Amino acid sequence: MLASGVVKAPGGVGVRALSAYLVLSAGAASRVFRVRGTGDSPAIEEMPAATTLDVKRFQTDLQEDLQPVLDELRMHGHPAHVELSRHEWVAAVVRKHLKATEGIDVD
Repeated sequence: MLASGVVKAPGGVGVRALSAYLVLSAGAASRVFRVRGTGDSPAIEEMPAATTLDVKRFQTDLQEDLQPVLDELRMHGHPAHVELSRHEWVAAVVRKHLKATEGIDVD
């Protein structure tokens, strides 16, 4: 995982927003994915093969993805903050996506 963050829903029940960059490595065929959206239906985007792995940029993008949700929750009195997302959970979301869209199983 290159960068990740989640904003939990009030009461800690579920994920209100997610943003993450994940590399699935398969030797020379490594692929980089951007995962963002709500916890129950995140959008998964494969980054172009020539994407520069700029962790600072990924962290900035992550903050921009999550800031509107943080602001909304704080406006309603919820002490929202960004937490790290679990690598295993994000990887499982990407694996499920690859199975559904490409019919492949990734370890």
